Amino acid sequence: MANMRIAIAAALMLCAFIPVGAEARDLSCNQSLARHVEALRILEDKAAKAEAMAQDNPLYESDVGYYKSVLRDARACVKNLSTVVSVSR
Repeated sequence: MANMRIAIAAALMLCAFIPVGAEARDLSCNQSLARHVEALRILEDKAAKAEAMAQDNPLYESDVGYYKSVLRDARACVKNLSTVVSVSR
């Protein structure tokens, strides 16, 4: 019985580390294409600064991971919205 509990606990812990694909995430692209492009420019700048700071202090590595995640979502929104704009023309 104890072995089964340990196996269940281990399985639940491993499920937390399974990455979620981009198609499974719910992107809320509710702004205009121009606003997403501007946000993308700002985020790229902040990500570059965070990477530079992470070179000096490893505590900033989590910031780099955060900015990479947000940039991935912003790029997906720009890609989705640019397709919509080009089709509607």
